[in-house]
Amino acid sequence: MPKVSIVMPTYNVEKYFRQCIESVINQTLTDIEIIPVDDGSPDNCGAIMDEYAAKDNRIKPIHQANGGYGKAVNAGINAATGEYIGIVETDDWCEPDMFERLYSQAKKLDVDVCKCDYKYYFGGDKFKECKAIRGIAKEGEVFTLKQNPKIMKHHVSIWSAIYRRSYLNNNNIRVEESRSASYQDMPFASLVYAKGARITLIHDHLINYRAEEGMDSSTIRTDGRLKMMPIMCQKAKEYFIENNCWEEVKEIAYRHFFNCSFDMWTQTDDEFKKAHFDELYKLFKDIPNERVKLTEFKRNQKKVVKLIVENKFEELKQRDTLYNLSLWTKIRRNLIQIRWNSREKKIVLFGKTLVQGEKQNA
Repeated sequence: MPKVSIVMPTYNVEKYFRQCIESVINQTLTDIEIIPVDDGSPDNCGAIMDEYAAKDNRIKPIHQANGGYGKAVNAGINAATGEYIGIVETDDWCEPDMFERLYSQAKKLDVDVCKCDYKYYFGGDKFKECKAIRGIAKEGEVFTLKQNPKIMKHHVSIWSAIYRRSYLNNNNIRVEESRSASYQDMPFASLVYAKGARITLIHDHLINYRAEEGMDSSTIRTDGRLKMMPIMCQKAKEYFIENNCWEEVKEIAYRHFFNCSFDMWTQTDDEFKKAHFDELYKLFKDIPNERVKLTEFKRNQKKVVKLIVENKFEELKQRDTLYNLSLWTKIRRNLIQIRWNSREKKIVLFGKTLVQGEKQNA
């Protein structure tokens, strides 16, 4: 039995695929099974994975008709034979010791999930470290969702973790198979945690998440597919309720739902806004009955939620720019940004970097 099976859902990423699969092939943990899934990709990804498989018997490609992200991931999970399973999206790439460190920690602590942090990659030499999980728990601490609901506070990033295969199978946990690839990782992670998984964290950044301008991802879409965000969040909520952990997680979960769903609504084209809003209303309408205090929300965000709960589409549409805090943050950072400390010295004025100092190791 391999120590880790690495599932690689693949569709139309020929530009990045070689870098990704080579980062998996060259892992310091060699006892791995590599399962790239060609989901009817229209480019040469299928041929490329076969090329690598001919040289490395650890690589076991799957070729199937296009069925979407969830179906591709599930095909890989169903074929996996490893003790643990990792999911790598094929426009990203892994650090060489990613799976060795995740597996060693998972075995040492006998956990169902071992999760690491990651870096955003914006092209060229532009990276940004995500430090979200450092505020969730200490490295090496073992906890469950009920013990520490903060695991649901930030992006679920299911591709920055490994999962015990027997745990997934025993609990019938798979990715949603909707055709639109919008946040299907949310219900998956929610079900993993809701079923009582033992979780631990590694604070280091072991995978690189590609977020270059112009990529075809949900973060830059503006069409009707974005309404899948609140739909997937609603599915996650149902999982929490079914598994008797909604009371513990609801304050954190609603904040997470807001982060992804409302931000996507603000960038949705006008012709799709009402349909998207209707899904937001379904997601948030029970907040008063559930006596959610919105303790994780800022004042302006609470006003937005109030408009959604009261089903005031037109009023929210008129005011969404005012309350889109992420938009204002981006504008402010493009106008002026000052970072001056022991680790970094940087001044940006009107989008132009005037001073750039070297970062020092912490």
